[in-house]
Amino acid sequence: MKLRDVKEILDAEVIVGEDMLDMEVNTAFGADLMSDVLAFAKPGSLLLTGLTNDQVVRTADIIEIAAIIMVRGKKPNTEAIKLAKELKIPILATKHILFVTAGLLYTKGIVGSLEKDNSEATEDIPYQRSFYVEGGNFSYAGIVSTSIKSILKQMDFPNDIVRKTALVSYESEINIVSYARKGVIKLTVLSDVIQIEAVDEGPGIPSIELAMQEGYSTADNKIREMGFGAGMGLCNIKSYSDHFDLTSEVGKGTSLKMVIKIH
Repeated sequence: MKLRDVKEILDAEVIVGEDMLDMEVNTAFGADLMSDVLAFAKPGSLLLTGLTNDQVVRTADIIEIAAIIMVRGKKPNTEAIKLAKELKIPILATKHILFVTAGLLYTKGIVGSLEKDNSEATEDIPYQRSFYVEGGNFSYAGIVSTSIKSILKQMDFPNDIVRKTALVSYESEINIVSYARKGVIKLTVLSDVIQIEAVDEGPGIPSIELAMQEGYSTADNKIREMGFGAGMGLCNIKSYSDHFDLTSEVGKGTSLKMVIKIH
């Protein structure tokens, strides 16, 4: 099915991407929790959501979503529109609620997406770069992960390797922005692995065991309004990493080290 068919089925308005309506789409994923999208959505799917901020677009770019469908008559904010145009991600808006939107698409052949990928091999490319992350600045949240994704694509890594690394980086970046004063994310590419290290200066984690439980969260309302803070971030990072190490000291900060195998 083409995106223009989706537009007709949903009686949707095209906000961004009038020139991209001929793209093929066959699957969809609906959620307002961006951590769920990062964990489960399949690349190339439609993202059905009621969120309208630029982090929805950032998330779509990280996971390689084909197009965003905003439901309940909602429209993207100015930042989201600008970013979607820059990243060439179509945004459509429909008056239907998410349940009806999903049902209409399902009856026309669009199926749900649920995927976790495995990695593939690539060549030996040694590389290292560090990125500064400012705590509390949600306007720039995701820029580091977008840069990492672009770097790995230029190195011709397989899409699944790029996607997993970008997802791990993005969740780590959001944690720094949400909870810390500042931090650094370091990308290291070795012959057989890609390493992501995220070190922050912040309050630290009093109980790592508790923090690793699905659904546990200390997020405030601002973070939740962004679609995060559902207690899935660290779990997603661990799930997509071949090696995961978390250390933290209360009052000083937290260190995350993730390894993704290339072979």
